[in-house]
Amino acid sequence: SANLHTRSFILEQREPSERYSALATQIIDDPLLDAVKNSQVRIAYLESDWEKKSQGRPVLGQCEKVPDRFRWSVPYDFTITIFQPNVEHLNDKQLKILLLHELMHVGIEVDGNEEKYHVVPHDVEDFYTILDRYGMRWADE
Repeated sequence: SANLHTRSFILEQREPSERYSALATQIIDDPLLDAVKNSQVRIAYLESDWEKKSQGRPVLGQCEKVPDRFRWSVPYDFTITIFQPNVEHLNDKQLKILLLHELMHVGIEVDGNEEKYHVVPHDVEDFYTILDRYGMRWADE
């Protein structure tokens, strides 16, 4: 006889966020984002109800490139997801820093008239430019 195992699945809900889109619009003129601002890249700003963790630590946000195999159904090149339960303590200034961090993951290379996209990895656990500007503990209460 086969052993049946039951699993409990946590269903994450992600929805488009006008709030995060508006905050991103407020910071798009930052010189660190010139490549994003001057490109044709399409980014969806999403809010998740999931308390995502990595190595036991809360994940505040995540930038993901939409895989080519989904391009037929997803009208975006990247998604930026903010994990709402993990950022409830952040004020608008801190959320803008978080969005700046996530937007810095958007990599754009121009090949002739074509833009090619990739996710830029961290310099260190964050980006040096974020640490230089805002300090290592910018997301702390």
